[in-house]
Amino acid sequence: MPRPPRPRAGRFLLASLLAASLVVALLAAASPVAGAGGELPGLKVMTLYDGDGNIICQTGFGLGLGDEYLDEGNVLWRVDKITGPTTAVAVFVRRVDLSSAVQEFQLSLAGIPLAANGQSSQVGIYHTHNDESYVPSEGAESDPNGQGGVYRVGDAFSSGLEKSGLRVNHSLASHLPHDAGAYERSRRTATEVLRGSAAIFDVHRDAAPPEAYARKVDGKQVTQIMIVIGRENPQADSNLAFAEALKASADSSHPGLIRGILKTGGDFNQDLSSRALLLEVGAHTNRRQEAESGVTALAGVVPNVLGVGGAGQGVGAWRAVGIIAIIVVVGGGLWLYVATGGSWREAWRKLRSLGEEFAGYLGRRRRGGGPRRR
Repeated sequence: MPRPPRPRAGRFLLASLLAASLVVALLAAASPVAGAGGELPGLKVMTLYDGDGNIICQTGFGLGLGDEYLDEGNVLWRVDKITGPTTAVAVFVRRVDLSSAVQEFQLSLAGIPLAANGQSSQVGIYHTHNDESYVPSEGAESDPNGQGGVYRVGDAFSSGLEKSGLRVNHSLASHLPHDAGAYERSRRTATEVLRGSAAIFDVHRDAAPPEAYARKVDGKQVTQIMIVIGRENPQADSNLAFAEALKASADSSHPGLIRGILKTGGDFNQDLSSRALLLEVGAHTNRRQEAESGVTALAGVVPNVLGVGGAGQGVGAWRAVGIIAIIVVVGGGLWLYVATGGSWREAWRKLRSLGEEFAGYLGRRRRGGGPRRR
């Protein structure tokens, strides 16, 4: 028995759904989406403009709606429109004051554990994309054997950190091929270099025109450094506090060294630590030697931010602990003042009474008696 023909309305609805699905797929392929993250293929460059058509940033990352960029002058921008496969427009958010960023980081949960032990004087370095190279120096933007020029940049960073009094665990592990699965493969490496380390850095080079990163800093030609934070990472706020502290310290000692801080889609294995950062040291169009100079300058500010050095705990960490102690004492005093009806005399009497009780308890413990049971 032949099947009855489908109603025309049903066929029309099915065709509409298929057409809509095709349009969505084409749009997704044509341009980055909100929180896209990751690199654009083929060394394509994403250009971020302000509302007047001025260039804010150029990078090989595929930007998405809501991504944020703190520029060299500490102006925060947020991606508001994706206008093409490699273009986007950002809106002004606010000017960010980083004058107390180092102190705030060292007082935060991200910074306080650094004062815990001497092992915090170690820093870890690795390379998710170990094939990345610098065309003017190596003749190609990538080494198929995974021995890219970015390793030499990592070596320069390591040497600079060691000269600053830190110990370094620099991994040369390969994570080829350079594809979407590279971060999954480098996760094991990140975990390994994190052991005993105060912070870990994933060192890369970006894709951008040479002028996007070329800069004279301290009278020397270097490449600037862009710090990248994965906004899909649960540690993003702590990582951002670390990044802002680094930028604040570098702005003070080496103005212009930090190009900016990009907060974009992805996590880049930064969920492993509150002190995990991705560094873009120059672009494929810059000379590797200038990238080495830039990252060496950055190495000099890391110990100050971490509050550690070759001798173990640093001044910054002790300062943070001291401030916390003061806060506890002042807060306790105010609590006693309120609890005793607003009388400083009664608060002092209560404090002395507690002190005498505590001293008596310690005396009994030393004699081995302990408190008596009734």
